[in-house]
Amino acid sequence: MLNRNNLNFVVLLGLFFGWGFVTCLNDLLTPILKDLFHLTQLEANFVSFAFFIAYFIGSLLYVLSSMMGIMFFIRLGYKGLILLGLILSGLGCLIFIPAALYKSYFIFLFGLFSIGLGFTFLQISANPLVLISGDSKTGASRLNLAGGFNSLATAIAPIIGVFVFYKILGVNNNHANLKYPYIMLAIFFGILLFLIYKFLKTNESHTFSANSGKPYALNHANLLFGTLAIFFYVGAEVAIGSNLISYLKSKYTLNLPNEMAGILLAFYWGGAMIGRFLGGIALSKQNMLKKLIFMIVIAAALTELIVYITKVNYSMLTYYIGFQAVAIVLFLFSRNSRINLVLFSIVNIINLVIGSTMYNSWFAIWAILSAGIFNSVMWPNIFDLAIAGLGKYKEQGASFLVMMILGGAILPVIQGGIADHANIVISFLVPVVGYAYILLYSLFYSQKQFKLIK
Repeated sequence: MLNRNNLNFVVLLGLFFGWGFVTCLNDLLTPILKDLFHLTQLEANFVSFAFFIAYFIGSLLYVLSSMMGIMFFIRLGYKGLILLGLILSGLGCLIFIPAALYKSYFIFLFGLFSIGLGFTFLQISANPLVLISGDSKTGASRLNLAGGFNSLATAIAPIIGVFVFYKILGVNNNHANLKYPYIMLAIFFGILLFLIYKFLKTNESHTFSANSGKPYALNHANLLFGTLAIFFYVGAEVAIGSNLISYLKSKYTLNLPNEMAGILLAFYWGGAMIGRFLGGIALSKQNMLKKLIFMIVIAAALTELIVYITKVNYSMLTYYIGFQAVAIVLFLFSRNSRINLVLFSIVNIINLVIGSTMYNSWFAIWAILSAGIFNSVMWPNIFDLAIAGLGKYKEQGASFLVMMILGGAILPVIQGGIADHANIVISFLVPVVGYAYILLYSLFYSQKQFKLIK
């Protein structure tokens, strides 16, 4: 029999899985809508823009209302914010019905905006709620497990999406069928809504309490420049994912068919899942040899899982396994978050340069697909460095960092514009700018305090 905390945690796992699954579907939706509406690459990337700009607007509303003493979100509490997020996300999925029936790109984007806005409130409330749903000593491990479910969803979403969108529904030939997967997702969010309303119990009557007043957290250099690091990290990760299928299908690369390109997307997001597990092992207190053995076993098992689901031939994985080996070595010798960020940002800069210069080869394709492995722990590492030393302003600082998910709206559009004016291959140098900033942030990291906000 599950106790209250365990039941809370099980229900919350469904949230983490759900928003990871839907977020990753956007990478499949981008090329589908591009073909359906005959869009340019820039116009197609408004899928990411509509979705991630909602994160910025939702977070901004939350922070500003708290600073101005408006108690609406505070009074909702954790549970109320989750319910609000699920309602908005479910409505966004249902908006796909008129969007598909009337074949309107604007309505599709409005639906995505509503889903993203809902996910903002889920992120704000679900993460801290996982931490307090049980023993405080095991809070971090619960959050890691929840993140693992999120990563699992991002790994399998492209595979399921390809099967449903192309093989079952044939959305390329019948755009009206695009509504059915999102009707199912709306039902899923409705079930979660019921379960959370009925079973989620919490004594927390408020969410954040340190957001009122002036944004003093921005006086800390590590947070001020850390917000830009989050902006460029999310922007780079989403830009790669959003434009990856177009890269794989391009006449400049290997001109892969839709289904094959969509399936390979699973290795990009699956790499993030593998990297998070490897990062967790690297932080354990085992000796170096045990860590190495455990990391090899876990990487092999998770790769086998992706291969089993995708049915990709093992002979294609030589480069991918090689990049995993590089990640394992770097994890073992990364003594702290800064060193890890330095090493991983350098590798991803190299990966993207390879993808932009040796593009007519499988090596280039696997180099870009492997960027997901090295993206895997950038968020927690940047987050950890950015809020260090903030004291009572940590919660305020965390809110600013969540706002900078805005990068996922901006960088894909810039990359799309360059793809239209040059080509898709050259456009993959845009994320290089993001990783270059992360490299500079980690190299010149400082906790110096300014007097910007008095």
